[in-house]
Amino acid sequence: MNTPILLITFNRPNHTRKVLERILEAKPQALYVFQDGAREDNDNDAVRCAEVRQVIDTLWTNYLSYAVAENEKQQPRLHRYYSDINLGCGPGPVTAISWFFEHVEMGIVMEDDCLPTSTIFAFYERLLEIYKDDKRISLITGTNALSKWCSWKSAYLFSKTGGMTMGCWASWRRAWNMFDWRIESWHNQINKEKLRLFIGDSLYKQWVPLLDALVANPPCDAWDYQWAYARFLNHTYSIVSTVNQMSNIGFGVESTHTPNENDCRANMQVFECQLPLKKQQLKIAKLYDWVMFQRFERHNKKGFLLRLWLKIIDFVCRR
Repeated sequence: MNTPILLITFNRPNHTRKVLERILEAKPQALYVFQDGAREDNDNDAVRCAEVRQVIDTLWTNYLSYAVAENEKQQPRLHRYYSDINLGCGPGPVTAISWFFEHVEMGIVMEDDCLPTSTIFAFYERLLEIYKDDKRISLITGTNALSKWCSWKSAYLFSKTGGMTMGCWASWRRAWNMFDWRIESWHNQINKEKLRLFIGDSLYKQWVPLLDALVANPPCDAWDYQWAYARFLNHTYSIVSTVNQMSNIGFGVESTHTPNENDCRANMQVFECQLPLKKQQLKIAKLYDWVMFQRFERHNKKGFLLRLWLKIIDFVCRR
C-alpha cells in the first residue's frame, strides 16, 4: 500500500501490538510512529513505554524480513518520533499529526486502540486519491457510529456533522492546515455565525459552551473538537463509510477520556466494505446527520414519538 500511515502510541503495548499487526497486514510502504513520553508522576509509564517500543521494533523487523522475502521492489520505511517528555492528550496527537503532514500530502491517522478491518486501508487509499483536489472534503472516516447506514446503496456517504474520527481517519495536508488548537477564531462573532449557519441551531447550542470552555482554559487535553470546529467553520464535508470498519478497543479503566467499557461505541462490530469504490456526486445525507445528532449530541429527554420515529428509521436504514 502506497498511502502513508501514522500510528499514535503511548503506554499500551498490548493494544499497540494488535493494531500494528493489522496495519502491517496491509503492507504499507511508509509507516510513521509517534509515541508520547512517560509522565513524571507515573512509575509504570517508563516501563510500559519501553514495552511499546519493543513491540514496534519486533513487529517491524519481522515485517521487513517478510518484505525482502517477497522481493519487494521498494523497501518499506519506518519513521519514528519518540517524545522525551509527556506532551499530554491534546498536544501529543496534535504534534504527531502535524509532524506527519509536514512529510506527506495525504495519509491515514490511527491511534493505538483502533482495530480496523482489512478493507479500511483500500477504502482510505482510494478515496484519498479520488477527492484529493476537492477542497469541499476535509475528512474520510471508516468509523460509522450507527454501525450501518443504507449500505446496500453505496460504500460511503457525505456528511456535514456526522463524521466521527474515533481515532481512525484519513485526510490531506491541505485540510489539516485549517487546524488551530487554540481556536483563536472563536473570538470573532462573524465566525460564530458562520459556524451556526453550517451546523444548524440545535447543534450550535450544544457546541457554544464547549468551545467557550476550550478558549477559556488553554492549553487543554482535547484536540478532536478543535479539528471538527476547523472543518465546520470552513464549511467542508466528511466522507463516512456506510458500514463500520473500525472497532475501538480502548474503552475501559486504562483510558483517559473513555473509561466506560459499556459505551455503545466500544468494541463495535465491524464489516467489510464493498470494493472497488467509485466517485459519487456530492449529496449530503441529511437524515444520517440528524440521526447522529439525536443519538450522540442531544442531551434533553426524547419523547415517545421521537423514540418511535428513530426506531422506524433504524429498521429501514441501519442495515
